Amino acid sequence: MEAEMMARIVPDLTGVPETLLWPLRSRAGMSVLEREFFDDPMAVELYNRIDYDFARFGPVTQWAAIRAKYSDALINTYLNRFPEAQVVALGEGIETQFWRVDNGRVRWLCVELPETITLRRQLLPESNRLTELPLSATDPTLGDHIDPSRGLFVTAAGLFMYLTEEDVRELLMRIGEARDGQETEVFFDAMSPRLSRKSLKGWTLENGYVAPRMPFGATRRGVRKLAKSVPGLLVEATPLYVSAYPERSRLFSVLGKVPFLGDYPPTLVHARFPAVEW
Repeated sequence: MEAEMMARIVPDLTGVPETLLWPLRSRAGMSVLEREFFDDPMAVELYNRIDYDFARFGPVTQWAAIRAKYSDALINTYLNRFPEAQVVALGEGIETQFWRVDNGRVRWLCVELPETITLRRQLLPESNRLTELPLSATDPTLGDHIDPSRGLFVTAAGLFMYLTEEDVRELLMRIGEARDGQETEVFFDAMSPRLSRKSLKGWTLENGYVAPRMPFGATRRGVRKLAKSVPGLLVEATPLYVSAYPERSRLFSVLGKVPFLGDYPPTLVHARFPAVEW
């Protein structure tokens, strides 16, 4: 039985779903190399259980770990105010964020494609407060599954880059409508327009992995312009990946403050829909 439980799993993923293994490599690698900065032992366990050539993604980088650490902090802060809130995790892959932020009361809704849900169920433990919904994040029925009655936080880490700008706008508007006037916070990240254009031409990593097309890229100004087209959405913060934790890259942190240079690297986005007074 023990040998069966520890058997390595070969993921049956291609295209965009396959990219969920990319951030897992970052989170697991950083948990081993720099545990004092980011500690995700469950990611390390998953990494060791999956039979896959992770070297295709190149060397371990810090970026997905930075994104996870930053969004963990946002969710924890929100749960301090709304401990029984629903967290809707759009396209979260095999993220272990539920277990990193679990306060014993949060209600978690993972919205993922069916093949990813299948892999999650092979790897991750169950919880009566964790629901896995096999649905595209852009499905118009998404709002039917959202329950904002005790608070709502929506996270879309590593998702929007694979959508079009119109898809992103419509999804944000759908969230705004489904929240039913409840104060709602949103986290997502935006790829730089330069990398987006590179992916559309065929972005091949050093070890031969060809990244999927990533149509949506936006500068910080572009993110704020997009938010203005979504009724009620306010942008709270748009730190660059390189400046979210300045102590990790002081040079890039300084460059990120230069108006022209600071507008183009990938960006972390914290936004919110304020409560509506009826």
